[in-house]
Amino acid sequence: KAKGDFAALPYREAPALMQRLRAMDGTAARALELAVLCAARTGEVIYAERREFDLDADTWTVPAARTKAKESHAVYLSERAIEIVKAQRGQDARYLFPTTMPGREGKPLSNMAMLAALDRLDVRDRTTVHGLCRPTFSTWANETGAARPDVIEACLAHEESNRVRAAYNRADFAEERRALLAK
Repeated sequence: KAKGDFAALPYREAPALMQRLRAMDGTAARALELAVLCAARTGEVIYAERREFDLDADTWTVPAARTKAKESHAVYLSERAIEIVKAQRGQDARYLFPTTMPGREGKPLSNMAMLAALDRLDVRDRTTVHGLCRPTFSTWANETGAARPDVIEACLAHEESNRVRAAYNRADFAEERRALLAK
């Protein structure tokens, strides 16, 4: 494993894991499930604020301050992701996934909470949260031809490394991204 690589679950094992995850109770389980469904980073999910979600447009706009590229990122929500967002209503006035720790009301979920969910699923020795949410998604989408590479990279909010291409290509692939995240 190269430096910076994250342990990732083989994508063929992901559907069974997601079924087990969906059966788990708790805020951390729902946060992890949403992270996987959206191919999102941990910090994007645990600090997600209710106001970032537009359920009329089925989108979540991650503000620039919470993205690695420092640009806002539109995430197209699948039916299950919408169900999770709706089910979290009333939990907290600000955060979609508030902490469940007594005395810490009004704070977001701990960044360790989703790791604890991986522990409960007995896969923490095989994958990280990041690995499950992003490399597993990318490998699945690329190996199965679920979408064009540009669309996959756009779902992951990756910056174009080719400066000339980045300067000219301003496509956001909205409909293709929506379709990919709905699979």
